[in-house]
Amino acid sequence: MSTRPRTVLLTGASGVVGRSILRESRGLPGGGGDGGPGDLRLIAASHSSAVPEAPGPTVSLDMTAEWFGLGADGWEALAEEVDVVIHSAGLTEWGLPAERYQPINIDGTRRIIEFAERADAVVHFMSTAFVAALADTAPTPLGAANVCRNYISSKQAAEDLLAESGIPHTVFRPTNLVGDSTTGWTSQGQIVQLMSDWIGRGRAPFIPAHPGIRMDFVPQDLLSKAVLRAIELGDDKGDFWVTYGEEAMDVDGCLQVLAKHAAARGRMLRIPPTVDPGRIDQEELERLPPMSRSFLSVLCDVSEVTWCSGGVLPTSMPELRERYGVPYVADTVAYQRSLTYASDHLS
Repeated sequence: MSTRPRTVLLTGASGVVGRSILRESRGLPGGGGDGGPGDLRLIAASHSSAVPEAPGPTVSLDMTAEWFGLGADGWEALAEEVDVVIHSAGLTEWGLPAERYQPINIDGTRRIIEFAERADAVVHFMSTAFVAALADTAPTPLGAANVCRNYISSKQAAEDLLAESGIPHTVFRPTNLVGDSTTGWTSQGQIVQLMSDWIGRGRAPFIPAHPGIRMDFVPQDLLSKAVLRAIELGDDKGDFWVTYGEEAMDVDGCLQVLAKHAAARGRMLRIPPTVDPGRIDQEELERLPPMSRSFLSVLCDVSEVTWCSGGVLPTSMPELRERYGVPYVADTVAYQRSLTYASDHLS
């Protein structure tokens, strides 16, 4: 029987998901640091950014470099320590050329596979729910110019590498994340907070959205709880859609939350009309300021991703609740708390 805790290497520890996982790990046996048999010991790995939540010294890893930039001896020494890898490192910004995602999202995952083979480690991979838009079963093809497409394609390619490798692994596919379900905390603002602030300040002349789509935002701690519990249980296979699916709010529900948030801030939000992207008046669009056109274009593309996924994203939430103890949290409540935190701390 092992006399040491299982050691978990967390890549991308300075990112939104990585820092959330580290916060959640504090409640585990061992607190994410050194412990006894059955405990988890987390090694936080980041390329260059600080990781305030790290339980100990961080490891500097470059996912784009041979041996992660450690050299052969350093790589071997790390492999001797590690039992589990949470692979969260990646380029998540949308709208970049495909070749920008290749070095870290695809080649970086290939290096993680090689490392896991040497370490005899299970990999838990952080993908995206948006891969549903590229599925053979998608009701309509995702447009080649969609701002999310190259990012999504890189995540799908990484999933394919893992599937072909034969190594034990799970895949977690979160939708767009919002802050902690209880406090609204997040280490940095993301696309949901940015767009919500713009709409909530009354700057959106209309909301482009395909008919019937859901606005699926998940609190980041639900993802973190599921991943850590999977490790505790020793799970080494499974694909999990970290989304609300049919439970997710619709467009009107999302706008009502924004109006409530604006009122709490002393503003009255006149809810803009919802327009099918296929019916947008292009002449009217051209008369808008450049920033408004840019934001509306992103909203159109995100709506298209959901539309190509069937209008409602696939979900594993019932399984996540039952198997991993993920708590039931109303998405509208979590969204409201996230908006409040962003207004108080990120604006």
